[in-house]
Amino acid sequence: MVSAPAVEHADKYNDPRVKVTWRGVWLGVGVVMFAIIATALSVTLRRTQLKRTTQYFGAETILALQLGEKIQMLARGSSSFEPIELTGTPGLGHLRRALLDDRHYDWTTTTSKPVSELCGGDDVYCVQLLIMDPSAKRFQDVRLDLELNSGWVGLANADHRVQVTQRVQPALKHFLSTLKNVKQQSYDDRK
Repeated sequence: MVSAPAVEHADKYNDPRVKVTWRGVWLGVGVVMFAIIATALSVTLRRTQLKRTTQYFGAETILALQLGEKIQMLARGSSSFEPIELTGTPGLGHLRRALLDDRHYDWTTTTSKPVSELCGGDDVYCVQLLIMDPSAKRFQDVRLDLELNSGWVGLANADHRVQVTQRVQPALKHFLSTLKNVKQQSYDDRK
């Protein structure tokens, strides 16, 4: 008769040196609770704040910035370049967030003049973002005018503008300038 093989390292599964104490249990519970609280705070603090931007631009513009299927950058004022398709561009999510978040605007600079009023000089760099939703048609086309040297933003058909903060202004200008200077290629044109 063949005997059953002995279990290797039986002491591994029943080690008398390991002792679970109440202190260890409470320490584990504390670590789990800390992780839950830290996660909740992180989500809450990183959430895009939309209260002031919704009041300023309107709910349709916010919806367009969040869900716009197609975005183009057009020349305004003394700027001249062919329309640039931004849809699917790396970094477009950052652009959307920069234009959406309340904390990215200096609300004390709000004035009742349109951005287009600033776009007349030679040293001024103005663009317009055209945001469309041709498939789902959840909103009408939205046009945002941006004066990038000073960081002014406003709706193209509105008589008010607001300035982005000093932290956001150079990033916004750099991102859109880079896109303007890079030759756009479609998949058909690539080699």
